[in-house]
Amino acid sequence: MGPPNMQEMMATYKPRWAGVYELNIGDEWRAVWEAAEELPESAPVEMGRVVVFKDERGYATRPAGSNDAWGIVEGGLEPGETVEQFVNRAVREQTGMKLASSHLVGFLECKATSHNPNFAAGDITVQPLYVGIGDEIGDIPEGSPYERRRMPINEFMRAIRARHREIERYLNDAGQRYAVLRAKA
Repeated sequence: MGPPNMQEMMATYKPRWAGVYELNIGDEWRAVWEAAEELPESAPVEMGRVVVFKDERGYATRPAGSNDAWGIVEGGLEPGETVEQFVNRAVREQTGMKLASSHLVGFLECKATSHNPNFAAGDITVQPLYVGIGDEIGDIPEGSPYERRRMPINEFMRAIRARHREIERYLNDAGQRYAVLRAKA
């Protein structure tokens, strides 16, 4: 009697969470993606992300003066701030853009690991991903620690996917959502 045939075992095994794709966000979080158009009412949101577009361009951001790769708008909510207020504030602070609208693409339901210095292991948070559609572009506010770069959409999508590899597939969803919203406008 030899070792078990792994091919046969894999062909018959049914995972307990069929269709669930779990990912690691650094060493600090384990997460599951949920495509959604609305956040659950009592979602414990502590941070969020926004993929910003205006016309034929995407707007990337990074800390001012750094050589970091260009990325999407992201950050934490301030005390008493709603998610909608966060989206508008963070986009303006990091890109100088006033949004015409924002649309939820989905969210990561995250569980803190024992390596997370700010949360107890097992704590749950929700991290939404939005598409932000720009209305007016202005200067980045004085004192903002960010700089922005405007890029053609194809270059922008390559840049942000390279910077945020752990959520690459959901950034693609954001790009597709923007394309659909533009086509409908």
